[in-house]
Amino acid sequence: MRNPRLRKLITSLFCVVVVGGALLAPTALLAQEEEPTVPVIPEVLQVNPKFPSMTGSADSSFKFEVEFTYRSGEARGKTFDLAVTGPSGWLTYIAESTYKLDSQISAIFLEPYSVKQPVVVVAVAPFWLYPEPGDYPIEFRVSSGELSDIVTLTATITARYGLAAATTSGQLNTKTTAGKATTFGVKVTNTGTAPLDKVTMSSTKPSGIGNEQWEVVFEPASIEKLAPGDETEVQVSITPPANTVAGDYMVTLNYSGEPALSSAPPSLAIRVSVATRTTWGLIGALIVVLVVGGLVWAFRKYGRR
Repeated sequence: MRNPRLRKLITSLFCVVVVGGALLAPTALLAQEEEPTVPVIPEVLQVNPKFPSMTGSADSSFKFEVEFTYRSGEARGKTFDLAVTGPSGWLTYIAESTYKLDSQISAIFLEPYSVKQPVVVVAVAPFWLYPEPGDYPIEFRVSSGELSDIVTLTATITARYGLAAATTSGQLNTKTTAGKATTFGVKVTNTGTAPLDKVTMSSTKPSGIGNEQWEVVFEPASIEKLAPGDETEVQVSITPPANTVAGDYMVTLNYSGEPALSSAPPSLAIRVSVATRTTWGLIGALIVVLVVGGLVWAFRKYGRR
């Protein structure tokens, strides 16, 4: 070009374009590289027992309510297998709810971030084997593929002390004569889940006439070391005073144990029918005969006048 000014202007514009492009190129490239990314939500499962430990006697049913926390980036839910393992001899299963304990389940479908009605882990000890008091672990497992969670529940068995008493004949009445003993058997049974160190017996007797009192004797007088489910026969002898008036009387037999019983101690109310002694009956009959004979003699002697 012959115009020097025009040549300088074009050269200046070219330099501006080149320098500006060099400055803007890294910014554009960086903008392309920094595209927004979607955060990855980890898949999480948690088993949450409402009460991980429960206490009861051996014949109790332990019911553990368990809820679940499940998080996932997936829109759909997942089915999880349920399993429970208890001590040897225990009955364990999973129920749908506390209102449907007879509805057993082995799997559950969980939606992410949803609120699920808790299931119930049921554990029943073999009470007929009288398990020892203590802590018994119960393992509850939830799994689906590689995702799983395990929680250990604890059932604590406490001792229950119980006692029962019944006559061997099944009757609560007996007969005797004033001054004579009547004897019958009573069967004493440990109905609890733990041994009784001692069983003692006592009685509540009717009031005697004068200074004479009723006599109630137990043989043996006490029972030592009665194991759960075991029974012992005790002979009971009841003797009313010799001057007891004929009639029915109540004698109460009371039984207690050591340690103290978990429920009310048993008692037996025995009705004792007392008759007068035969000798007194003969004397009475003789008096009647003498009186009648005297009247007959008097009538014959004085009736003719």
